[in-house]
Amino acid sequence: MSFFQELKRRNVFRVVAAYVVMSWLLLQVADVASNAFNLPDWTFRFMLLVLAIGVIPAAVFSWVFEMTPEGIKKESEVGPGHSITHSTGRRLDFITIGMVIIGIVFVLWQPFREPAPRTQTPAPITVTPENAVATAPSGETAPPRDARSIAVLPFVNMSSDPENEYFADGLSEELLNQLAQIPDLQVAGRTSSFSFKGKNEDLRKIGTTLGVTNVLEGSVRRQGDKVRVTAQMIRVNDGFHLWSNTYDRTMDDVFAIQDDISSNVANALKIVLDESARQRMQAAGVRNVDAFVEFQKGQESFELAHSTGDLMADLRRGVDHFDLAIESVPGFGAAYWHKSDYYAHVILDPTSTEEERAIALADLRTVLDAAYRYSGDSPRRAFIDVDRVLFSDDWTALRDRIEKAMATEGCPEPTWIEIATPIGYAEAAADMWARYQRCEPLSTMAHLQMAWAEFWQGDFEKALQINEEGQSLLGSTPWYAANRQRILMAMGRVDEALALAPEVAVDVSFYGMGSFALPLALSGDKEGARLAMEQWQAKNGRNLRSEVEIHALIGERQRANELAAEIDAQPGGPVRLLLGVDYCACGAPFDLEATPNFRDRINELGIDWPLPKSIDYPLKSW
Repeated sequence: MSFFQELKRRNVFRVVAAYVVMSWLLLQVADVASNAFNLPDWTFRFMLLVLAIGVIPAAVFSWVFEMTPEGIKKESEVGPGHSITHSTGRRLDFITIGMVIIGIVFVLWQPFREPAPRTQTPAPITVTPENAVATAPSGETAPPRDARSIAVLPFVNMSSDPENEYFADGLSEELLNQLAQIPDLQVAGRTSSFSFKGKNEDLRKIGTTLGVTNVLEGSVRRQGDKVRVTAQMIRVNDGFHLWSNTYDRTMDDVFAIQDDISSNVANALKIVLDESARQRMQAAGVRNVDAFVEFQKGQESFELAHSTGDLMADLRRGVDHFDLAIESVPGFGAAYWHKSDYYAHVILDPTSTEEERAIALADLRTVLDAAYRYSGDSPRRAFIDVDRVLFSDDWTALRDRIEKAMATEGCPEPTWIEIATPIGYAEAAADMWARYQRCEPLSTMAHLQMAWAEFWQGDFEKALQINEEGQSLLGSTPWYAANRQRILMAMGRVDEALALAPEVAVDVSFYGMGSFALPLALSGDKEGARLAMEQWQAKNGRNLRSEVEIHALIGERQRANELAAEIDAQPGGPVRLLLGVDYCACGAPFDLEATPNFRDRINELGIDWPLPKSIDYPLKSW
């Protein structure tokens, strides 16, 4: 008998065939499980290696042993003529055929399955009508949600390389940018959507918090030039999957995947896209992987700077990444816009030298011009134009630019338009920030500025309520404490304002120097206010803008004018003085005659001086 016939007689071929089919089935199940449970890439590769090696002992086992009615025996004990060989082979045939059938059913079923959510596990949900008013976890009533509304949650990085986290975030933001171009579709902003990153939140809570009825979530697995993107659109009130798909492509197809996902979202919501809308959608974003990865790194530093990080150091790191993004895509408008914030803060930073401010002002003007030129989003261009005029040497057009920006639709992130609040636009500013908050309900800036706009309208109770809601929702910061302190001072609650001083003092850029000094000045304690200022200076250095305010509020008009004149002569001085007047809310903390540059800007604005005051300090006599 030949060796081949002996292999056949001992069922080696049948066993190996059954083993291969079983291994293939196990790998299919493992692939699904690895996505569902966020297992690392090496888990699948390890299983593949083990199964590949296992074919050898399976073949050896089938050669040496035989299955008999009495159990497994060595083949030599059964004998070549034993009849069980044929029946065992038949059973192996049936087993193999059965596993092949199971495999075929699995392959046919897989495209229709609804993948489990990647980022959260919904709890049992009570079905409510799509447009019903939802109830927030705190028991408060959330605003009505539009059925055509969606949040793009950051896609989960399924790759073992943590660097691919930025790729997954970039893909998510590109999708958000595309969907934001679809008419009649309300899209939650990036800041709020990305706040759920890495959190296993109930979908109902996400929908209620963001004011949306649908979420788009998914996962990204990148291995060399290969990429697998799984996306699914879920209705939050009942967890129903409106659409899902898995894409196994090369990196060259990433943007085609984006286009397909966005189109399917529109189809699922029964939004018909004409050709112009489709082109606007496809033109959104940067469509360059290297650029959007660097942009994500820059945004990480940008957001850290405005929360718990080191403001200037983190903004500087962000600029480095934005520069790399611009190097890949010279017309990357959003990168220029984010980059501009660093130069504005150099101008406003109390520790900057005059030379540093002069360089920063020139760079800021260049960067803002580029941001305006390259931005394809007209509402964002309107807000950028406010900054361009504000940091120029002529404010004649500033009110016109403010009014145009405030009248825009959409939800571009406002920048230095906060200066509109004290110069006669408090009511319009409150409406604008409320509109922005509907897109970004988890924006710290929105709550702070809404509260401040109500403060400037004289509604201190409402201002305090908005400020406390923001702090309760997003956590305590020195900015919320500073807002609350000023509001309490306007309400005459001086002791409560003074009790907040240690929380406000943490901020060393804008509010800290006045944290103790201002409530003491309001109480009439001139020496106590002066001592608090001097102690701050000894510990943290000088802050001319705060010093102008404090000297004015303890009645030292001449010293306030001298310091204001010093600021006025510096690059960007009028902007710093206007922000100081805004935060002071005390009328005129200095005389216009002492600040000729600022006086010219006020005359160009055509507004009355002094500005209205909300807090009346007894030691300030003018």
